[in-house]
Amino acid sequence: MLLLYSKCRKPDEFDKEYVKADFLENYEYRAEKVLNFLRRQKWVDNSKLVVAGHSQGSKVATLIALNNKKVTHLGLFGANPFGRIDQNIRNYRKEAERKEITWEKANEYIENTYQMYREAYNKETLKENPNLLAWKSFSRPLLNDWLQIKIPTYLAYGTNDIASDLCDLVPLFYIQNAKDNLTYKRYLNLEHNFFEVNDNGRANYEKEHWKEVMNEFINWTKK
Repeated sequence: MLLLYSKCRKPDEFDKEYVKADFLENYEYRAEKVLNFLRRQKWVDNSKLVVAGHSQGSKVATLIALNNKKVTHLGLFGANPFGRIDQNIRNYRKEAERKEITWEKANEYIENTYQMYREAYNKETLKENPNLLAWKSFSRPLLNDWLQIKIPTYLAYGTNDIASDLCDLVPLFYIQNAKDNLTYKRYLNLEHNFFEVNDNGRANYEKEHWKEVMNEFINWTKK
């Protein structure tokens, strides 16, 4: 019997080439390649171009809508209007408020987060630890981009989702900037992936609402 052994990676360790390619602008570039291909196909209806993304995908969808003038509708699901890294800081605060950790420990974690983010902006550190590239690119705040976008924009999120709980503030910025192209839908007691949340704070995976969420979005695009 001949046994061939490959060089195994550590558990949960991503391929190096994937890590190097895991940044926001690259996802936008690849998506544009797909859209350009589809646009040339005879079976594609180019009268409307709806771009939508969930979670990290909402950031990709945002850049596409910002830079591609052919996009007619933008859908954002479970989005964080202020990027990504702020979620960690807010989570540490909430854990301290719930007395799951001490405020001293929360302070330590928050300071460590600041340091990690500094390193993400250091070119030499990025070479040594390319994992930081994703933190750098995906922590870009989306709110200013949204305010520049003029096409109809649909924002949907669960109220029990720390990633998107600051979406409650987004309508205020649209009001301040006299913009009326935002439609938002707040799904009560649903988490990041639109599952219901039990009294213990855990998702109930037998009670999902993705179909409802997506159908309401599709109906909105047809108005």
